Amino acid sequence: MKRLTPWLVPIVQVLIAVGFILFVYAVSWFGETYTFKATSYEPYDPFFGDFVYLEYDSFEGRQDVESGTVYVSFKTGDDGYATIDRVSSRPFFGGTRANYYDRQVYIDDMSSYRVAEEETSAIEGAKTFEVDVDVAPWGMVRPHDLRSTEAETE
Repeated sequence: MKRLTPWLVPIVQVLIAVGFILFVYAVSWFGETYTFKATSYEPYDPFFGDFVYLEYDSFEGRQDVESGTVYVSFKTGDDGYATIDRVSSRPFFGGTRANYYDRQVYIDDMSSYRVAEEETSAIEGAKTFEVDVDVAPWGMVRPHDLRSTEAETE
């Protein structure tokens, strides 16, 4: 047993790390992909960070819940973009945890997008985007594709 003991801790740590990685990718394997329309409230600046901070217009409006923690589900609207389907103060299967304040739903995991180095030239200076987000049946979200929509409107 003494020979196994020094290797046990690193092996367990590696297994836990691999488990977390698989859990994150399981969102894409088992989840549904939605496309959201987003606006950047702080333009991308490669000198001050590699994140774009996003707001979603479809998350605004009067909801029939109290301010605080809420759970939401999504549906695809007629225009092809995702909107909120259901908002509840109580957890439900498929519900994503969010915060509701000042008539706005905030989902922490969707409020910022890490920009990969090869994407920077395509989004620099842009303010409107399309974001593909995988939503797992257990409520976890994973944004994975960010595209500028400004070239389309010019």
